[in-house]
Amino acid sequence: MRAALLVLTVAALAGCASAPSRGPDFVLSEAQQKQAFAAAVFQAMAKEEAMGVEVQPGPTPSAWRPAPCRLTSITDVALCRETSLLYRDWRTADVRYVRGAGNSGWALFGGTYETVAGRYRLASDAKGEHLSLCWERDALTCETVLGPRIDQYGGNDRYVVIARRDLPDETPRFYYVEAAKDGPGTVHGPLTASAFTREKLALALPEFDGIIVSR
Repeated sequence: MRAALLVLTVAALAGCASAPSRGPDFVLSEAQQKQAFAAAVFQAMAKEEAMGVEVQPGPTPSAWRPAPCRLTSITDVALCRETSLLYRDWRTADVRYVRGAGNSGWALFGGTYETVAGRYRLASDAKGEHLSLCWERDALTCETVLGPRIDQYGGNDRYVVIARRDLPDETPRFYYVEAAKDGPGTVHGPLTASAFTREKLALALPEFDGIIVSR
């Protein structure tokens, strides 16, 4: 779980590309950001301790400036332009927050939003569940391509490959997405294992390099 704490620190402190351009939907105060950061650190440390892993907390900012936030295409998830003081340096990052149950405030987003290939992302919902493949049109909008269940994935600049076991019989199904420069591309599938193998050889499809170990 040490990796989870490292991800938290990086997400909150490292700079990111392309902030939203129009006015914010809301603004998080310094107190709200401080509370969200402290809660996320506490949760990450508690998980590490429960697994018997050595706890190594990362650096903690000493101050935050008000953060303008925009709602994203993922329900109850917002992207905030966060500026925090770490040691003597003010650092700016685009940080994802999630709305609390019953509209009880905002917390750091603990779900999945990671690059598969190009502008394709593996994204969960606000609860960190129901993984989908989506195509990132901009920093706020990721258009669903396939999901919400994904077990394996991989990709390159031409194709994205997906494998999943569909309910109710857990039958393995395979898909590949033919990438496009200006949109989500074309989904091919579902395919059986043998049909996918033929397509893989004919098109030189990429290998599966990501496996979902829990859903």
